Amino acid sequence: MELRSQMGEAFVFPGTEKQKMRYRPYGGESGVQLRSHPDALHPDNRQFQQGIDYMVDGEDGTIYRMARGAIPNWAVHPLYGQERFDHRDYEKISNATYTVYADYDYKIKQVVVDEDRVADASNLMKRLQEKPSISLVVLGDSITMGAEIPDVKFTFAHRFAEQLHSKFSSSEVTLSMKAIGGETSGRGLLRLQEDVIASRPDVVTIGYGMNDQNGDVDRGNSVPPSEFEQHIAAMIEQLRAQTDAAIILITPCLPNPSWHFASRNVAEYADSLRRLAIHFKVALADVQKLWVAELAAGKSNASLLMNNVNHPNEYGHSLYARALAELL
Repeated sequence: MELRSQMGEAFVFPGTEKQKMRYRPYGGESGVQLRSHPDALHPDNRQFQQGIDYMVDGEDGTIYRMARGAIPNWAVHPLYGQERFDHRDYEKISNATYTVYADYDYKIKQVVVDEDRVADASNLMKRLQEKPSISLVVLGDSITMGAEIPDVKFTFAHRFAEQLHSKFSSSEVTLSMKAIGGETSGRGLLRLQEDVIASRPDVVTIGYGMNDQNGDVDRGNSVPPSEFEQHIAAMIEQLRAQTDAAIILITPCLPNPSWHFASRNVAEYADSLRRLAIHFKVALADVQKLWVAELAAGKSNASLLMNNVNHPNEYGHSLYARALAELL
């Protein structure tokens, strides 16, 4: 068993309902610290008090707010308890003021390594090892932009740039943000030449799928999975033909299933990216796999999504960063 630290795990607390922690805290209740901001050094950060603001049950790995404590009650959120909602019907749906962050240690079994991903990561490393500078271009939608994350250092794009700089300490890393909110893979393909290829990047991350899957029971997906797969394949082919860039595909997180525009076939878009990664032998950061594991462990959608719809909070972005870090 390996001892690890869980830093900044996000929670929203409806009433005094118990919330499942991602891992069982090592050392019991006393080792869990809860704070108001993702940045522990933020001048407005508040350290909540166990026994006054919250309680931890180390045996079943749960945590809950105390009714008279200082932690905001998510049960007053307009979307609490809604089985199906259209975000356009509400003036404000952000979880920002309700989200708190936990730090604790936990033990985990040794992780089984995916040999295919190791091979892709090895190829990525070889491409970057000798470069005096690394140009990173991130292409995608509002998630890639870091929508609704106040401090950019908590977005996955900036975390990945820092990871590259840490791994290749002799190289200068420059980040070019080429993501557009609301964009689908088809629109991204149309501007690939001008916004990405023209800059001769060393690393390109491609993060689409959330807007492609958008739809409803009447009109289906915004972009069907087959077209989505064709768009991403065309991006890879053009990048391969005109640059020497290392390409990383990123599977999308999952939207809140109660959202009106959350389609039932979201996993098909991740499957498309997995097939393309194998076919073209490019690296894959499988965020959706990690996201599914979080939900299976008991994390709520609201504790992962800043807007309670489709934008990850800081902890959600850490899952993206973790999937990318595994490639390094």
